[in-house]
Order: sequence, then structure tokens, then C-alpha cells
Amino acid sequence: MVVSWYRRNLGTQFEVSPMPWLYQEYVGHDNNRDGYMLNMLESQVVTRTEIEYSPIIFYCQHQTAPFPARIWIPPFADPISSNISPYMRSWLNVVGTQMSAALQEQHLPGAISQAEYDNWYPGFLDFTHVFRNEISFFTETALYRYATPRFYTVNDFPKPSQDLKALTMYTDPWQGGWWRLGDAMKYMVAASMSVLDTASKYREQLLYNRWQAAHDNIEHFKHSAPFAYVLPNPQADTPEAALLAQKLIDNGLEVHRASRSFRANGIDYPAGSWVVLMDQPFSGLAKELFEAQHYPQAFFDASGKPEKLPYDVTGWTLPMQMGVRVDAVTDPVSEDQRSALEIVSKIDPPSVSIEGAGPTFALSHKPNASFMAVNDILAAGGSIAFSRDELQTSEGPESGAFIVTGIGREKLLSIAQKYGVGVVSISRTPQTIAIHKARVGLYRPWAPSIDEGWTRWILEKYGFAPESLYNAGVKAGNLRARFDTIILPDMSKTQLTDGFKLGLVPSEYAGGIDTDGIANLREFVRQGGTLVAFNQTSSSLIDLFGLPVTNILAGAKPDEFFCSGALLRIELKDPSRPSLYGLPADPIVMFERGPAFAPKPGFTGAILATYPAGTNSLASGVLLHPEKIEGQAAAVELAFGKGHIFLYGFKPQWRAQSHGSYKFFMNSLYRYEEPPFSEVSVAKAAQADKSKAKAASSDEDDDEMNDE
Repeated sequence: MVVSWYRRNLGTQFEVSPMPWLYQEYVGHDNNRDGYMLNMLESQVVTRTEIEYSPIIFYCQHQTAPFPARIWIPPFADPISSNISPYMRSWLNVVGTQMSAALQEQHLPGAISQAEYDNWYPGFLDFTHVFRNEISFFTETALYRYATPRFYTVNDFPKPSQDLKALTMYTDPWQGGWWRLGDAMKYMVAASMSVLDTASKYREQLLYNRWQAAHDNIEHFKHSAPFAYVLPNPQADTPEAALLAQKLIDNGLEVHRASRSFRANGIDYPAGSWVVLMDQPFSGLAKELFEAQHYPQAFFDASGKPEKLPYDVTGWTLPMQMGVRVDAVTDPVSEDQRSALEIVSKIDPPSVSIEGAGPTFALSHKPNASFMAVNDILAAGGSIAFSRDELQTSEGPESGAFIVTGIGREKLLSIAQKYGVGVVSISRTPQTIAIHKARVGLYRPWAPSIDEGWTRWILEKYGFAPESLYNAGVKAGNLRARFDTIILPDMSKTQLTDGFKLGLVPSEYAGGIDTDGIANLREFVRQGGTLVAFNQTSSSLIDLFGLPVTNILAGAKPDEFFCSGALLRIELKDPSRPSLYGLPADPIVMFERGPAFAPKPGFTGAILATYPAGTNSLASGVLLHPEKIEGQAAAVELAFGKGHIFLYGFKPQWRAQSHGSYKFFMNSLYRYEEPPFSEVSVAKAAQADKSKAKAASSDEDDDEMNDE
């Protein structure tokens, strides 16, 4: 794909123009951030092959190095996870220093270590293997654009690098000159040969270290908590719990199933519950994925600020993200308890049935899998409604359950069994809101958005059949005739409105939706359409649509508020809204450099969720100055003409990991009559300082879009 684009433009003014689509169909460079979730087929193949082959070293080559360095090599920058074996941590450094010496020996200057890259996030596909006791790492080799050469002078370097002074982790600064694809290849080959040489010289020691790391894990968790993790079965979203258990198996971890009920930590668990015993070789990965993340104290200065601000997410705790209950066992697991467990190689869908008799059925709104079932039911000609009354479902009493009619019992049972969702026949007809499948449009910019790709993958997987909506389609207008709901994924305001600058790419890929597109989106909502915006895009819409909402984080500097990616707890404020059906009262969401909202005079709509007032909302990761968002809105729904606008100040579908917050946007992907809004009080303090509103974080430009 990349080679084809380059060859198409070679020798033209667009020779080094950025490619106007993701280089992986759905997730682009996030194909390297799918290391434990294994959503993409490529990630599954790499991980399965790595587990079967079981190498001592896993080395992946990337581009590009921090300029003007020619290659980035280990050691990594701090922080590093303590769930990685110290043997792997130490030998990551050894491999890197051996590589540095080899490059120096071959007169290849410009190798740098530490610098930008830490290995805190475990989801890098080329790094997750380190939790399976492999020396797993990457390097970053410099390249200008594709295979086009470039001559650099010292004046092209950043100011701090122009003195060409050596540093401890940059021992031989590059002096500038020509840089060609062949030069990059020399560095990559030299680095690879160094790794092979190190592996050959220390083969026995490296093999022994791998055994020792596994042995240490087993012995440690025989005597230290957590001794195990339990995923109760059933629970609020049992299919999600089953999926999480399968993800662990796919990552090489042993998972057991309880053949009978058992007791642990003073809690009785039913037969069928899944158990991860921690005295196994790769147990550090289970701990890494299940525990809340906290930066090492040594990494904070006296003011409580990290010495270096993180560049990627800092919290990813999977049970929190997926909305799955996972209990850590803090007491040793006895032989009697172990006798109740049997190892499983594959997690089967939960066994379900249809309880009761009658033509009307209730499907719980709590499992995410219910959305797939609902879409299959609609496709089969059945009818669906939201229940406004509380009624009994297979998951207990709830409001907002899916009411199913117009489909045969046998067909419904086959759909329910396919997705592992229980069905209950109900004797009375509750008050309902009829729903219909919406025609969903997903904005797909030519300045490609990874968030769009993730969203598209999720919607296709769940059966929502989104239609990609490009710039021309938005600017052509008449959107209400084609769509009921349009989703604007996370992107900067420039990416949305301006796109790639004319002259940077061929004309058919230049530009964004511009003012005509914004006007057409406004008209779409006024005519009764639903517009859904994620994260930074929701902040952009405030100004572009003139909405009576303030982004209270607009212009906030890191010493006022900072969150590069962490799990935050929010509180539902109006659970009677259909957009919140199926969610718990205090869901956890992924906040990644997003906005927070306060209503202004003229606001008509609902505050869907807020950050807790008077308490820190942080659940996992790093959040600086949490007081800035305490009590502020995390998600709002606004009336706009005959339609509705949903603004989410977080990513409810982050990297297809935040399953626990999917319902925030999936509920809006059906057509239904919205109930009337309650009055929302507007605090005087919510009338934002105009000078701050001009500096919205969503206006940060992507260099590629304006670089000629």
C-alpha cells in the first residue's frame, strides 16, 4: 500500500506527500498498540506465531528516530513496569549497549537511547512479549519520506542539537549530510547483526534466564498475593467476562474453569467461574492487565508532577475498561480449591435459554453482545423497543431492556445462543420506546484518522453497517435523506475542517469538510438527524455549531491540567435517557487529552455524565490536577432543531478496548423518539472566560497537514 502510493507519485510534486488513508485498513499505526487485546488479525497471527516459536529475543524495526539521531535503540526511558522479570529488564539494556558498540565499530554515528520512548504501556505489539519472558523491543531508524533522499545541514537540526555535543545516551552525534534509504538499511542490518551476535555469544545464559524468570514467577506467586484472579460466571456482562478470559488464553496464559462452586476470600463463587492461578510462567502479564496502574513514586518530583510528561496512555486496566468483574484472591489457593478447577483451552459462549412462554421477550441491555443480537433480530424482521419500566431480565431487574416481538421463538433462541445472551418471556407489555435500525454514516477524512478506523471496525463487528462519509459527501449536502446518525470520530479541528493543505497531496485528497460541510451537518441535525462526536471533535463542534456549552479545559496548560490517557470514573446524571440504558451508575472511561463541559445559558438537553464532585476521578493511570474537572460534565446531549447532538469528552471506543463504555454511543445508533428533557441549571461559573475558549486543545495541528 505504502510502496504503491510512493511509486504512483515518484518524480512528481507529490513524491513525499502523506498517504491519504491508513496503512492498515482499520487502525494504521495502532497495529502496534494491539499487543494484548489482539483485535486485529495481524496481531493475532504475530502473537500466536511468537508463542508457538517461543524465541529468546523478539526484535522489531520501526521508523523513525528522534531527529537528528539516526537510530533509536534501547535502553528505554523510564518508567518501566515492575511486572516484567528483572532478567528481561536488565538484558534489554545489555542488548542495547551491545548494539551501540557495534554501530560505533562500523562508523555509524547517531545512535540514541532513552530519549522519547518508554515501555510503560504493555500494548505495543513488539513489546507485550516481554511479559512472556522474552527480550522484546524495537528500534527506530531515521528516514526522510519513503525512499526519497535528503541532505541535512546542522542548521536543520533543533537548536539544542546544533552544538553536536555528545551525551551519555547519544555518544556519537550525527553531523548531518546525505541520508538515503541505503543508509537506513546499513543501520538496520548492523543493529540486527548485533542482536544475532549477542544471542549467539550468550545463548546458554539467555536460555537459562528465561527459565529462571518463569521459575521466579511461579515461586513468587506461590507465596505472595495475588494468588489468583477470579472472573465470576455469571455476572452483569457474562459474554464480556468470557471474552476477557479468552484474551488471556490467546496471550499464552493458563485459565481454569471451576467444575463446582468454591469459596475464596470469604466469597462463594459458582461453578463455571474462570480462574487465573498466578503460579504460572507468564503471570506477570495477568497482573499487568488486571491491576490499577500507578507511576513509580521515584518518577515524580516534589510537586507531585512526573519528571517527564507521558506521551502515551498511563492506565489501561482491562477489567475497568471492559466493565468486567475480576476479583484478586489474597489468600493462598488450597489443594481443595485447586481440585475444583480444570484447565481450558477455549472459552465457550455462555449457555443460555429462553425462560418462560409467550410471544414477547426481554433481552438484557447490560451485555454488549445484546447489540449484536438486536441487530440480527432486526435483520430477521423482528421488532425491538426499549422498556421504560423496570422488568426482570436474565441479568436481573432493569430499566431500558430490549423488548422483542415479531420473531419466532426458535429463531430468537439461535440468535441468543450465538451471542450468549439470555432471554426472558414476559407476561405483561411494559411502556416502551420503539426503535429502528439507523442509517449510520461515519466521517472518514482523507487526512486519515486512526480513531475513525477503530470506530469503523467496531461498528462492522457489531452489525451496524456504517457507510463511510468522505469530504465530498458531506459537502454535497442532503445528508438527512441518506443518514439518521452521523459519527464524527476523534480528530483535531484542522483535520476536520481543513484536512491536507492544497499542494501537499493530489487535489482530490486536499481539504476537509470546510464551511459548506459544517453548514450541511447543522442542517442535518436541524432536520432531525443525530450527530455523535468523540473527544477533541466534540470540543471543535462547540465553536463550529455555536453550541451553548463551554469546554472548561480549553487552553489549559500541563501545570493546570494534564491527562495523556487514563481511566477515570464518571457518574450518570440522568439514567432515564435512552442513551444511557444498560450502563452502570458509575462507569469508567478512557480520558485522552479530551474536553470537559459546562452548560451555558440557552442550554437545552441533558447532562449525561459528570466527573465526581469533591473527589479525584482517577481509577488507573496518571491525572494531574484532577480538581479542574471535579463536578464537570463528561458527556452531554443537546437538542438542536429537530435533532440531537451527543458530545463525549472521552473515547467511548478507545482502541476497541473500552467495551464498558460502548453503550454511550451504540444506544444512539437506533432511530427512536427521544423523551423530553428536564431543565438543566446553569451555574454562573460556567460562563467561560472568552480568552480561554479561543485556545481549544482540539486546534492542535498535525504537521503533515500543513508541511510543504
